Amino acid sequence: MLDLLKRGTEETFGVIERELRCGLWSWNLRTNEMEWSRGYYDLLGIEPGKVTPSFSAILQVTHPDDRGPQAEVERVIRKASTIRRKFRIIRRGGSVAWIYCQIIVFVDPEGAAEKAVGICTDITAREDQLNQLRVADERYRALVKATGAVVWSAKSDGRIHEVTNCDESGNLQAVALESGWLQLIHPDDRDKIIRVREEASRAKRSYDVVHRVLRTDGTFKWKRSTGQPLLDDAGNVKEWLGVSLDLERDTTVGTHHITGAQIRAARGLLRWSVLDLAHAARVTRATIRRLEELDGASSHKDPALPSIESALSKAGVEFLFPEVGKPGVRPR
Repeated sequence: MLDLLKRGTEETFGVIERELRCGLWSWNLRTNEMEWSRGYYDLLGIEPGKVTPSFSAILQVTHPDDRGPQAEVERVIRKASTIRRKFRIIRRGGSVAWIYCQIIVFVDPEGAAEKAVGICTDITAREDQLNQLRVADERYRALVKATGAVVWSAKSDGRIHEVTNCDESGNLQAVALESGWLQLIHPDDRDKIIRVREEASRAKRSYDVVHRVLRTDGTFKWKRSTGQPLLDDAGNVKEWLGVSLDLERDTTVGTHHITGAQIRAARGLLRWSVLDLAHAARVTRATIRRLEELDGASSHKDPALPSIESALSKAGVEFLFPEVGKPGVRPR
C-alpha cells in the first residue's frame, strides 16, 4: 500500500514538473551529495543516469558567459544565503535555454548551512518575449531618431506627461511637462490648437495641426503635430499619443526657406544696410544681393540662408510662413 502511495505521489509530482517545466535538486552540504528530480534532468537536457548529480555537472552545461556567476553560487550557499538568479544552459543539439532558480538554504541549530534545495523553472519563452520587446523598443527608438520626430503622450485633458527625442533643451521640456505645452506655442497659434484638439476630443478622433513652437534661441519653428486618442473600454479618451515633425524635414508638406523679399523687408524693419547684415550673418555682401534678387525662395537651400535667417531672427525679426498667402516678416 505504501509503495502504491509513493508511486502515485511520484507520478503526480512528475506530471506537475512536466506541465510547469520545472525541477528540483537538493544538496547535502555535509556529504557534498546531490540529488536531482526527473524534471531537473529534463531542464538540463541530460538523460538520468548519464552523469552523477553534482554542482560541477551543472556548470558543464551552463553557458560559458554565465559560468562565473554560477560558480559563485556554491560559495554563497555555504554562507547560508538564499539566492534567486537566472542563467543559460546549453542542451544537446546546441539549443540554449534560460533557467530561473531559487535556492533555499537550511541551517543546523548552530547556524551552519547543512542543506540546500533548488527550485528551478524553464523561463526560455519569457526571456524570448522580453528580448523581442527589447529589440522592438530599440528599433522604435532608432526610427524615431532617424525621422527627427518628437514623440509625446498626453493625458486625456491634453497635458503632456512624456516627450521623446526632443532636440530642444531640457528647460523647454520641463516647461512642456510641468507648466503646460501651450506656453511653448506661438501666441497666434494657441487658439487654433486648442480648438482643433477639443473638436477631436469630442469626436474621439485623431487631429492634425500646423503650428509654431518656441526654440532655445527665442525664435519659433514650424511643426506639424498629429494626435491619436487611446480609448478605454467605455469609449472615452484616456490618453493621447502624438508625433510632431519639423516642416523643414517633412517632405510631404514642403520646406520653408526665407525668400529674397523677406530678407529685404527684414533689413527694412531693422534699418540695416547690406553691409550690416553681411557682418551679422558672416557672409559676403555679394551673397546677400544675390539672394535678395529672388522674390521667392531659392530652388535649393543655399548654405548662407541659415546664417542670414538666424542673424535677422536674433535681431528681432520673425519670419512668417502662413498656410495660405505669401511669406512675410514682422517685429518679434
